[in-house]
Amino acid sequence: MFTSDQAAFAAVYEIEIFAPPDKVWDWLSRVDMWKSWRHDVTSSYWLEDSENKAIFKWRLKRLIGFKARVIEWRAERGMRWEAVSYGARLNHDLRIHGDYRKTHVSLRVSGSGGPLRLAPSRALLASQLNRSNEVFLGALKTKLEAGKDDSTEPPAGLENPFANNVKMPGELGPFDR
Repeated sequence: MFTSDQAAFAAVYEIEIFAPPDKVWDWLSRVDMWKSWRHDVTSSYWLEDSENKAIFKWRLKRLIGFKARVIEWRAERGMRWEAVSYGARLNHDLRIHGDYRKTHVSLRVSGSGGPLRLAPSRALLASQLNRSNEVFLGALKTKLEAGKDDSTEPPAGLENPFANNVKMPGELGPFDR
């Protein structure tokens, strides 16, 4: 993993959501549900992996596809993953904290390689990443604060809505400090 000093692209996105952290986590951690509340995501799903690594894919507007490997998973506190697309490596560090009334969500993204090496393509990709990450957090806020029946719970009708939730064996990481 590289630091933001070494990255060709680095950005931080933050938002306050008036919902408890466990409800925010329910929607963030369910990668397979991203496309149901993010209008810029056309597909999102967990991959099967024989080595028990947490790997998922998602696609933005049928244009940019990402394959990601979860580096750290801390239930109801955040996750980190590294995504690859067109040779670019993007590190995401998603953290949540709050109380029963509101949750602060922060997402740090940094990347290098691939189209991020050249100024014209870096500007184009950075613009798309900024827009997508702002939509990501804004759509989550709207989903949870809308007051609709499905805004605080995962969709009804699933016997175990967390069956696809990935549990990572843990070492102590930055979320435990």
